[in-house]
Amino acid sequence: MNRKNLAPAEERWPRWHAVLVFLVFCFFMVCPVAPERWADLYSFYGKTLVVAVIALAFFIKRFGFTLEVKLAGLYALWLLISRMLNSDMYMVRESDLVLSKFLCAAALATGLALEAPQRRRFMNWFCLALGLFYFCSGLLAIVLNLLGTYLYLPPEGVLFGLDEPWHIHYINVFNTNRTISSLWFYISLCMMVYQFFACKNKLWRIPIVIAGLLFYVAIGLCFSRTVKVITSGSLAMLAILLAFRYLPLKKLWEKSIAVLLCAALLIPLGFKSFDLLSSLMSDVSGFLISETSQAAEGEESVSGVDFSDNRDLKEDISNLSERSQIYASFIPTLKADPKRILIGSFADKLMTVPNTFVDFPVPFTHMHNFLLEVFMLTGLPGFLLVLAFCLLLLVRMLHLFFTGDSRISLAEKTLTIPLAGILLYGMFEVVIFTACADRRAPTDMRELSFFLIAGMVLGWSHDILPRLRRT
Repeated sequence: MNRKNLAPAEERWPRWHAVLVFLVFCFFMVCPVAPERWADLYSFYGKTLVVAVIALAFFIKRFGFTLEVKLAGLYALWLLISRMLNSDMYMVRESDLVLSKFLCAAALATGLALEAPQRRRFMNWFCLALGLFYFCSGLLAIVLNLLGTYLYLPPEGVLFGLDEPWHIHYINVFNTNRTISSLWFYISLCMMVYQFFACKNKLWRIPIVIAGLLFYVAIGLCFSRTVKVITSGSLAMLAILLAFRYLPLKKLWEKSIAVLLCAALLIPLGFKSFDLLSSLMSDVSGFLISETSQAAEGEESVSGVDFSDNRDLKEDISNLSERSQIYASFIPTLKADPKRILIGSFADKLMTVPNTFVDFPVPFTHMHNFLLEVFMLTGLPGFLLVLAFCLLLLVRMLHLFFTGDSRISLAEKTLTIPLAGILLYGMFEVVIFTACADRRAPTDMRELSFFLIAGMVLGWSHDILPRLRRT
């Protein structure tokens, strides 16, 4: 349908949809601050808002229901059906899980329903909300970590500050898993990169750079090696974009060499930079902690927090930090419980069978791979829907990343970077299409960010490739 022929009232529906999606995103983003109060709000007001977003997305389907959105919606529908086939006929067990996946499909449609100028305005507000919230959170967590202390945030006493399991000092943000919080900061960092190139007022680049540096430090102090790897890969992707933009690369072999050099140099250097960061932060901590303790022999200087990582990197690479055991349990689990091939299983029962094939002191809570998790959760039908969606999205991402079309700016091309990072992260953790690893919410900003950014990328890709548009 040609949007130029729409009545003014019809033109406003996508904007209202975008506003509601933004509010829902903010609602889920801030929920770790006070999870109990958030749960009370979500029980009625949150669910009402989510249902309104989903209903409005269906109402304006003529704007944004491309094949990718249809696949995401069909996956949510199959997730609903598979819950019923697993004996949850009245959806009393996992209704929030199903509702969150319909929400993700509605969020995906946002970028496709908006025009290009509206997408840019939406992204400005999106980056502002992310930047402010996680800058304040990251700054507080880093300061507390450098001082070697912690606190309990009011009003619910949520732990915030230094944590030390396995003899590694890392920042605890809203008392959540460090692989979760590190991805929060990674997405925020990527949005600062986008905003750096998107902002027209160059003075705004100063606070954007400051925020980006803080997010980089926060990633380093979370000590998630998965996120360190994807951050290093993202640095290489950004360098490739800049090389293609500013260097006279005309021939295919020149571009190929540029890609290989950026990847070969910047991925290992980017990863190594986090070791240098840890050493620097240890020195900064020692400077800040300038107290002395009285000993029998006299005064003894108190050293700062040691942020070194004493884990064996070679051993962890060889067994993928014990993930190889989980991956190896996939086929035996399907043999032991063949109904999973067709209808999957409940989210809270997903690891009961796989953990019987794993030799590890602590039971694993998920498959550490979003594709395997999707298969275990929804069976082969859900897996095929998600796989098709990811392949189509990858094609669109590659096209937008390498396109020479003048209608696509460098800022818009950088949006492919966080999508690639989250997809790579999902090969070692769970974040999209599955039950959220943070059990305090059915979804969080990581999953919603992925689908919001994916919708923007798909919107710009469909704009410059109208012949591939599916309506």
